[in-house]
Amino acid sequence: MIASGERSIAIDTQGGPFLGVASSGDHTTIVHVPAHELRPAAAVDAPPGVVRLPALHASFVGRARELALLDDALTGSGAAVVHAVHGLGGVGKSTLAAHWACARREVDNPIWWITADSSGALAAGLAALAAALQPALARLPQDQLKERARQWLATHDGWLLILDNVTDPEDVQPLLAHADKGRILITSRRASGWHDTAEPIHLDTLAPDEAHTLLTRILTRDGTRAAANLHGAAELCAEVGYLPLAIEQVAAYIVQTGITPRAYLRLLADDPAHMYRKAKEGHDSERTIARIWAITLDRLTDTPPGRAPPARPGLVRPERHPARAHRHPRQ
Repeated sequence: MIASGERSIAIDTQGGPFLGVASSGDHTTIVHVPAHELRPAAAVDAPPGVVRLPALHASFVGRARELALLDDALTGSGAAVVHAVHGLGGVGKSTLAAHWACARREVDNPIWWITADSSGALAAGLAALAAALQPALARLPQDQLKERARQWLATHDGWLLILDNVTDPEDVQPLLAHADKGRILITSRRASGWHDTAEPIHLDTLAPDEAHTLLTRILTRDGTRAAANLHGAAELCAEVGYLPLAIEQVAAYIVQTGITPRAYLRLLADDPAHMYRKAKEGHDSERTIARIWAITLDRLTDTPPGRAPPARPGLVRPERHPARAHRHPRQ
């Protein structure tokens, strides 16, 4: 047994052959995986109940037509079924997708939610899926896990994949090209770019009665607000364009401050014109949110030291680990 050099390794094999790994380099990661876990992805069955979804929105209202449309569009077997729900920011795309997917728990497995706003986020989500399917492989490099997930999806059916907030259809194209089975639901602000990859479904703002129900449900949730304090609710919903995210942010402000919908309408009427100009390059939904945030920030500025400011209505978005979400999906 002879070794020379600062990092040389010597192994005494007189007692028998050495079976293992020897490393003398810096920052080396060695992953031991049982041989049977490296069987082809096609031979791996999904464990029961592989589900990752964001927390459901407690104030979800309406959307019966859209939910039925998704049921009809994404029902069936055989070739992959891919649909893309698109619409303005804040219109409720992610909330709709989460509620529809939750209803599929007894039908599909796995059901896996991936925030897909970049190619890197998509890769991380696929890697997490592979680790959920085979926990023994969880320490493999992300690239290997991502490829493992793609192979598994291409060779199994009965699964549901939700790709949330896709900003560029090109990011998901390689996955769609190889996912020959199962169901894929995409949410995106992009109305174009899906003609050769997915069937688009447009999601509009809430109907007036649904918007009113959403606002009043949030305002009366704790049972302390009398019906008289809801005066102006219908007009307020119309003023913010029946946009779910805007209604939720307005409701959070009203609940925290104790004002009435009519009083909030007066705040909107007093909103400086420069808040419209600030978002003039954006969509109507962005201008609406800008107005609401102007009021919230003004209130924060006026709050005396030592007093709690009004809760900032969250710009809600599923984080990287939806199963542990404490915020609602992005609207």
